Amino acid sequence: MNRLSDEIAEAPPRAIPWPQDRQIPTDGWQPPADHVIVSADDHLMEPVDLWVDRMPAKYRDAAPRLWKDDGGYHLEIEGRSFDKPGFNSQLIEGRKGMDDQTVRLADMDAGGVDISVVFPQRAMGLFVIQDHEKLTAAADAYNVWLSEWCANAPDRFVGVPILPSIHEPEEARSYVERLKGLGFKALMLPSYPRGVRYNSSAMEPMWEAIADSGLTLCFHVGEFGFSTGKGALLTYITKQMQSFRELWSLLTFSGILERHPKLKVVFTEGGAGWVASATYEADRIYQQYITEAKPKLENLPSYYWKRNCSATIMDDPLALREIDRIGAENVLFSTDYPHPEGVLGEEGRVLKNIYDTLAPEDARLVAGKNAIRIFGLEDQAARILAQRTNQSTGH
Repeated sequence: MNRLSDEIAEAPPRAIPWPQDRQIPTDGWQPPADHVIVSADDHLMEPVDLWVDRMPAKYRDAAPRLWKDDGGYHLEIEGRSFDKPGFNSQLIEGRKGMDDQTVRLADMDAGGVDISVVFPQRAMGLFVIQDHEKLTAAADAYNVWLSEWCANAPDRFVGVPILPSIHEPEEARSYVERLKGLGFKALMLPSYPRGVRYNSSAMEPMWEAIADSGLTLCFHVGEFGFSTGKGALLTYITKQMQSFRELWSLLTFSGILERHPKLKVVFTEGGAGWVASATYEADRIYQQYITEAKPKLENLPSYYWKRNCSATIMDDPLALREIDRIGAENVLFSTDYPHPEGVLGEEGRVLKNIYDTLAPEDARLVAGKNAIRIFGLEDQAARILAQRTNQSTGH
């Protein structure tokens, strides 16, 4: 048994504090001063009554409802409650930095994170809306608010808005242009939307619009869906850590990635350990079933992973061990702020392990340089380094 397996097998269970109670060490390990650290997957809480306040008047009576009480946050969309029976939402939504930007920036500074790529918390549930016009109105309300929120600290926050065109893909181009006009550098789609086949020919206008835009396409693990009963919660969360194998395979074998060489795809919060086995096995499967493959690919599946795709990691020593297979240029560090499965309060330890395990340049890629390239953050990174230099010299 190897050293890592020994450590796992012999370690007794220990309780890690909830995010709202975690302390960020002030004397934690720090990366080199000329490195910009990017967390490529974090979350923020939408304001209560966001959709009631911002959606067109004709939808306000049926708008998504978000509110907070002593039991935490609650979301209801089209009469469907997104409360999870027996689950305290404060576990993932209780830290003040979730909705207080000043506290959040302080947490980032303490953890050594320079730039945060920010995903929604409850707005992911909007994709249950089947009516395209209503979904677009709800997504637009969130996207405009997000652009305003990020504008308060534009060098520190990179918002990931929602593309609502899954039911009307031919309208994607105009909405993608709207997102660019709002200043966004990325967008997100649901990983497994109900009633939508991403490999359908009807979806091609959407893929073309995203690829042509230069915006980075992000997929995130599901926020909803676990059942009740013994072990259901932990089973669901563990499953999410390996949830992208099917989606990546579909994008690859359907030819979407091949047809769109400029399409940049980031799989977030699912780790990267799955990539090593998925790409190896996909290469073998393609060759074993090549006579049946439709469409035929010009290259092996692993080629499209390396060219088009990336995945975020948190505390993922298995991914670091397989970095040659996955590709150091295809892995992005994240804290998953402020979810329990994230590394809030452990940023220094996790980053130190990345720098200790990988070659120096590979560590720099994973810790921030990849995200800067993939999301187009060169200007923000340059300003952060310039400010750091001025502070160190007293200017």
